[in-house]
Amino acid sequence: MADLLADIKNSIGDMQKQMQSTYSTLNDEVLEGFSADRTVKITATATYEFKDIDFSEAALQGGVKEFKWRIREAWKDLTTNIQKRTQAKTMELLQGMNIPDEIKNLELEDQSGGEGGDTGANG
Repeated sequence: MADLLADIKNSIGDMQKQMQSTYSTLNDEVLEGFSADRTVKITATATYEFKDIDFSEAALQGGVKEFKWRIREAWKDLTTNIQKRTQAKTMELLQGMNIPDEIKNLELEDQSGGEGGDTGANG
């Protein structure tokens, strides 16, 4: 049991180091988001640090309401791109982790609180 606890502790430490490295990598990645008509572009890091907003003269056509809409579209596109990138990096991180088989194969007790019927253990 002590060996299993030591393995868990070491795995958690390794996981924290890998997560910090991944966050640092994401902080250096600059992603873009565009309005539907591609007249507005917003750039930020994969950790949502704003970098820049750029737009063409055509983005101003239709007045303030249309311009604001294009900015919203670009922001939505950017956040979607950030989420996809973050998810991809997280999956890479999880797949690359060296987790001992003893930890992977642990089965947790059912603590659902009554779903599936009474087992008779508590009356």
